[in-house]
Amino acid sequence: MTNLFDNVAGKFAGDIDDAMSKGQYVRGELFVALAEKVIPPAGHLLDYGCGPGRLSFMLARSGFRVRAVDTSAGMIEQARSVDTKGLQIEFDQIESFDQALPANTFDAIVCSSVIEYVADADELLQGFRRALRKPGVLVISYANASSYFRKRWAREADDNPMGPSQHHVWDWPGFRSLLEKNGFETTTLPKFYESPWDSRPWGPWFRGSAMVGSLGVVAARAVST
Repeated sequence: MTNLFDNVAGKFAGDIDDAMSKGQYVRGELFVALAEKVIPPAGHLLDYGCGPGRLSFMLARSGFRVRAVDTSAGMIEQARSVDTKGLQIEFDQIESFDQALPANTFDAIVCSSVIEYVADADELLQGFRRALRKPGVLVISYANASSYFRKRWAREADDNPMGPSQHHVWDWPGFRSLLEKNGFETTTLPKFYESPWDSRPWGPWFRGSAMVGSLGVVAARAVST
């Protein structure tokens, strides 16, 4: 799977840069707004599966101290091309994702478009919980099974290079149950994005509708035991 992400890294970064230049990077806007709401100011956070690092950059620019990791050399190369002078941010390529999860280390973990590509979602969430200082915060997206656009694209987009690598989709009750089973309590309702309506004037009105965006982002807090 790493090679696949290496192959798409340049295009992925370019598409995000284009969206940012037009003020249309909805994913970044939603993640940062949620992070600012639920993570302590200047908190130490991990961007887990950071891809080309544009979201990491936005989080650091908002005042967080960011460690950003990915297994893809191509993605990390794109991330390191961003000018991060004056920001508290570091990018690292890792061999396996468990390398990035030392116990009791982070105030928060941000995870964008990763968990659906991981074979064992429970194991990943348990690793997150161990790596968070109590009461740590997880800001995570998930592949939204209720989205009309996701269902349509699944029928029509036979040339999607990422499709074969995706292991999971969930509806909101199912994803909330997954989080709770692994020691997290959700603190927000999901916001939905990644649809053709994202950049339309009426797009924000549908952020709360699971029928629209193919991805949802939610915050959850690690539950003390």
